[in-house]
Amino acid sequence: MENTNQIPDSRRCKPDKLYKKSLFVDIYERLQSLWNGEFFCDVKLQTDDQKIISAHKVILSAASPYFHAMFTNFAERNHDLVALRQIDHTALLLLVNFIYSGKISVTEENVLILLPTADLLQLQGVKDACCDFLQSQLCPTNCIGIYTIADLHSCTKLKTSSEIYIHQHFLEVVGDNEFLSLSLEQLIKLISSDRLPVSSDEKVFESVISWVKYDLGSRQCVLSQLMQHVRLPLTSKDYILKKVAEEPLIKNCLKCYHYVLEALNTLKSEYHIPQCIQDKPRHGEKVILVVGGIQSELSYNLEWFDTRTYSWHFGPELISNFKKNSLVLMNDNILFVVNGYSSGYSQHYPSLFMLDLSLESLCWQRCADMLVERQTFGVGVINDNIYAVGGWSSTDGHCRSAEVYNYNTQTWHMISNMSTTRSSCAVGVLNDLLYVVGGYDQSRQALDTVECYNPSIGMWSPVANMCERRSGVGVGVLYGELYAVGGDDGSNFLSTVEKYSPKTGVWTTIAYLNFPRKNAEVVALDGFLYVLGGMDKSSNLDYVEFLNPDNNTFTVITAKWNIKWISPGAVAINRPQHFTTC
Repeated sequence: MENTNQIPDSRRCKPDKLYKKSLFVDIYERLQSLWNGEFFCDVKLQTDDQKIISAHKVILSAASPYFHAMFTNFAERNHDLVALRQIDHTALLLLVNFIYSGKISVTEENVLILLPTADLLQLQGVKDACCDFLQSQLCPTNCIGIYTIADLHSCTKLKTSSEIYIHQHFLEVVGDNEFLSLSLEQLIKLISSDRLPVSSDEKVFESVISWVKYDLGSRQCVLSQLMQHVRLPLTSKDYILKKVAEEPLIKNCLKCYHYVLEALNTLKSEYHIPQCIQDKPRHGEKVILVVGGIQSELSYNLEWFDTRTYSWHFGPELISNFKKNSLVLMNDNILFVVNGYSSGYSQHYPSLFMLDLSLESLCWQRCADMLVERQTFGVGVINDNIYAVGGWSSTDGHCRSAEVYNYNTQTWHMISNMSTTRSSCAVGVLNDLLYVVGGYDQSRQALDTVECYNPSIGMWSPVANMCERRSGVGVGVLYGELYAVGGDDGSNFLSTVEKYSPKTGVWTTIAYLNFPRKNAEVVALDGFLYVLGGMDKSSNLDYVEFLNPDNNTFTVITAKWNIKWISPGAVAINRPQHFTTC
């Protein structure tokens, strides 16, 4: 007899039908109903004001590592009533409601009680929401308070954002009462920063005097500590004599008056080179600027990278555009593109363009053309001179020649030839000497040789050979040493890195890159060496890694630039006010 319950053969190969339904909404509604009606509740949470919140241990434990530890490892697991000390009842009620509903509203009225409680209960999502809210509320009158809160509760991103905001708005911040309530340690950290956007330290001095006078009895004794960080040589002789020297607090402090005399002696020198922190110029917020090189098309965009938040941002759109270039900076805000070609040119052109980053309307200006048409050459800046070295020319082939552009006369002239022909070489400037590193010669052989040009005598001299041959090498200078990063040895793309110390005259292999690459841009900033872009054997790279010389380790930054750049130029600049994150 035939079995009528048997599944027909035609259906046996089909997978089982899976029934799925999202129950989270229903579950949250039922949990909240149980909580509101206090059904099956097995614990009462009591705050310092003796108010009670009933709940379920298993629900609290599932949502909060704090409660999970409490109800599994400590005596409270056997208690029906648990006292929670120094926890605000309103905040606890909001957070317990969040645990049962999955919803919470962060507002100006509750954020300051929610954040510490969420931190204690280890509710990271709520803590992050509080930090995002506070970051959106940053202004000159609250940024110091928000920084203090972020520091207290280990909110790294918020702490960084608020610190950046304080630096960027220093002149507005020092006029608020929050500034006068800073601790001595906080004030020293602020006024000692190179990142303050001030060209003169007059406002820094005045802010120190205001802070001391706010609580004169307890603060007058630390005035000399603070004056160590006021850079009086960055003010004028007239200001020092009329304002600083005549300030009664300075007159009555022998050590403070000594700083005044030192500053006046420094200002006597017509050609002054900073020797210590008191006369080191402040540079404001530094960022890494990337220009040109977008795939096969020309770009009007530029991007800048914030090394403190690890984020990329678009800068203002340019009036002119460039595809492939060497990028150099002069006098902090004058940017040059060397041998870029713009949309008006169908081939490489021996051109030089200038951009003044201090202007809000960014427009490239054409400067004098180079004397030699070059491609894949090295570029460096010493004082007011731009050097173009080596490369390949359609008329002369691989070059030994070099030339220099004088910014003051706006003219190019040739300098003495190198001993070796070099293309795809890189240049680093160290102690006002021009180092040309690696590249390849006329036979396409990757080079391990290095040469050094001394402008004061107009001569090239050999430097010790690198440990490896490198064409397309990236070069950077950090803490008085020259770094050669990655490149191509003729057979392989390299992840190796080595550095040269002029003191020892020796190249030393250091940490490896996380990924091999050639034609990368290398930028030194804030004690780190950043490696941007370049290419490996299969693709162009859009990520950054940086060297921390303290632990000799390269770290990859996950944030990627907004545009897939190929061979862009990159340089560290003072962040202009019109480079915003909005």
